[in-house]
Amino acid sequence: MTDAFRKVGLSFDRYPAINKDQLSDETVSHASGSAGWSRGEIACFLSHVELWKQIAVGAEPYAAIFEDDVHLSPDATVFLADTSWIPLGVDLIKLETTLNPVRVGGRQFEFAGHALVKLQSFHNGSAGYILSRRHAALLAASADKVDRPVDDFIFDLHKGACWQLAPAICIQDMFLPGSNMIASTLEQGRQDARGLKRLKPRQSLMQKVRREAKRLILKATRPRYTVIPIANIGGS
Repeated sequence: MTDAFRKVGLSFDRYPAINKDQLSDETVSHASGSAGWSRGEIACFLSHVELWKQIAVGAEPYAAIFEDDVHLSPDATVFLADTSWIPLGVDLIKLETTLNPVRVGGRQFEFAGHALVKLQSFHNGSAGYILSRRHAALLAASADKVDRPVDDFIFDLHKGACWQLAPAICIQDMFLPGSNMIASTLEQGRQDARGLKRLKPRQSLMQKVRREAKRLILKATRPRYTVIPIANIGGS
C-alpha cells in the first residue's frame, strides 16, 4: 500500500488491523453466535469499528478508509487530495468496484470525468470508501454486535444514503482481472466458514414492512443494473 499511495502522490496514515488470532473466545462468541462468521470477518469488522470511533471524535469532516489489498487509479489523487468536491449532505461514498452488477440511480454529480450516483442495491466490498464524521459516529454507535460482514453493515441502505463514484478509483486485488499480486487471508476464512449455517438477523414487523415498501418503490421506478467500471489502473 505504501507503493500504491506513492504512485498517486498521496500520503496516508496506517492503522494496524485487529489480529484474528488475538480475539478472545468471548469476543468471537458474542460476535458470531451461531451464524458462522469466520474469525477473519469478525476481526475485519472490529478493525473498521475502531476507525469509525476515531473519525467520529476527530477534527476532520470526512475521512477515507482503505483496506490493505487495493489497487489505486491515478484519478484517486483528485478525489483524495481534498473534500471540496463532496456535495453537501453526502455522508457515505463507495470508492471501489467489485465489477458485479448493481442498481444505481441517475447521474447526480459529475467531477473530473467521474459521476456520483445513488446506490440502490447492495454493492459488496469495504476496501475503499469515504464517510463523514457524523456518519462514522452513526456506524460506530450501531455496531454493538457483529451480525453480518462489515461491507453489508456499512452499505446497508437503512443506514443512510449510499453513493457510488463511477468509474471507481480503487479495486481489490481479487477482483482486478489478470492480477494476483496481493495475498488476502480474509476470503479463505470466508470459504472455511461457508459450510457453517449462517443465520440472517431477525427483522421486526416494521423492518419487513419498510423492506417490502422499498422493494415496490424500486420496482416502480425501474432502476437500472450496471457494472461500475474501474478507472485506469496504471500498469494493469
